[in-house]
Amino acid sequence: MLKFRKPLKTDLFYQTMGNRFVSFIFILFLTALFLVAVGDVGNAVPAVSNVSIIEGFVSEYAVIFSDLIGIEPRQTLYRLTINITSSYNIGEGADFLFNMTGQDVRFLSKEKLSPELFGKRIKANASYKGDERGGVFWISNIEVLQ
Repeated sequence: MLKFRKPLKTDLFYQTMGNRFVSFIFILFLTALFLVAVGDVGNAVPAVSNVSIIEGFVSEYAVIFSDLIGIEPRQTLYRLTINITSSYNIGEGADFLFNMTGQDVRFLSKEKLSPELFGKRIKANASYKGDERGGVFWISNIEVLQ
């Protein structure tokens, strides 16, 4: 018959309750340290390359500071809200505006834009910059249509 002896304090695996708690905290600390050091905590996947040509009516024109919408450093941006009448992709990238026909979409531009665009029908290049957590549409090469 097998007899088990009482563990001695000199045994390698003998631990009191206090020692178990300290071991648990130490293992928890090592796990957290590993996750921070190795994992991509907080990184997001950027949007794929995309450029579309849009047509639509400018329903809003505004001049804003970029830090109001979370873009640093502070700079002057021009914001247009456009009711999209048509959109098509150019190049091999994705078309982020394909299902937004008939909707108002906000676009930003670093180029100085005239307030005379308000109420006009335009054609322009549009692209989405951001990641899966959020981003903005940017507009360029604006042409006023008749």
